[in-house]
Amino acid sequence: MRSTIAATVSLVVIAAAGAGCSNAETLVFEEMRKIDVHVHFFDDLPELADMLRRNNMCVVNICLYGTRPEFLEPGHIRAVYLQETYAPQFFFASTFDLTQRNEPDYAEQVIAWLDRTFEDGALMVKLWKDAGMEITTPDGEFILPDDPIFDPIYSHIARRGKPLMMHVADPIEAWRPLDPNSFHYNYYRNNPEWHVYGREGFPSHEELMAARDNVLAKHPDLVVLGAHFGSMTHDLDALAERFERFPNFHVDVSARTPLLFSKPTQEVREFFITYQDRILYGTDASKFSILGQPPEEQRIAFAENMERSYRSDFQYYAGQGTATFGRREVECLALPREVVEKFFYKNAQRLMPGLATAGTGPQTADE
Repeated sequence: MRSTIAATVSLVVIAAAGAGCSNAETLVFEEMRKIDVHVHFFDDLPELADMLRRNNMCVVNICLYGTRPEFLEPGHIRAVYLQETYAPQFFFASTFDLTQRNEPDYAEQVIAWLDRTFEDGALMVKLWKDAGMEITTPDGEFILPDDPIFDPIYSHIARRGKPLMMHVADPIEAWRPLDPNSFHYNYYRNNPEWHVYGREGFPSHEELMAARDNVLAKHPDLVVLGAHFGSMTHDLDALAERFERFPNFHVDVSARTPLLFSKPTQEVREFFITYQDRILYGTDASKFSILGQPPEEQRIAFAENMERSYRSDFQYYAGQGTATFGRREVECLALPREVVEKFFYKNAQRLMPGLATAGTGPQTADE
């Protein structure tokens, strides 16, 4: 399953054949539906919506920050506006307040809020990494994602038939010394508050994974989508073990595709084929600097950059042979068509039936 590190290139027609593939047909980027289940687009971007429409794509906008309640209402209003304005290219997922957790009616407050977001069209809920890596009890102990205060909320999300996206923990590099050769070096150098190496009192990566495992075990009817490859890109064997133990667990690849480039290609390919029903496409791309409408030239440039990125990702997952990403030669995965379809849209539509209208290309009417 390993390859070399990569960055960006684009092709329109991608061949999905290759050694061991079950098909030898040509997959065309524009013709296949594609759903990016993990973005944060809160600026008004008509050029981006046009690009998505041309390329038979849609996105799921993830609302922001349970520890910043000032974002909840305006973020929700903007997510609804974008969905209504640019349907069927924009959908959204809600989140919930973590700051009122010591109130006696906290669960009831959150449930009422989530029901309102569901009525407005939210397809999913996100729990951010603040639960586990930031919020604490009055005694200063970290509140982990399996804390009993969340159980009534998880049960309600399951009853409503909505998935819960969980961003639990950061990449393993957060617990290791800063390494200039690490893919995450610049992030932790610029965001030292999330680099927990050597800091007393922080839960370990293993403790956070165990807390998520506990949620999966306590709530078997709750569909959980582990953001960022479940924060386990460094250990595909451990992720496979979770898939085997927890049929309600899925992951997206948001912000982790470049890490897959660095692994042996055949290992990654076999992993995607084996767990083809459990992996969803996502990017974690964001544009919410002003919660408004940037100048036209910025909007056009952003849409063009996103199209290049989407085509690049499609090439890596569906293409055959090698491709140049940045300055590196990368071997493409050449996934079989049925795996590519599940990864790019069918798994998302199964977990979030509201996505059935996603895309506008030639395949949307007859599948």
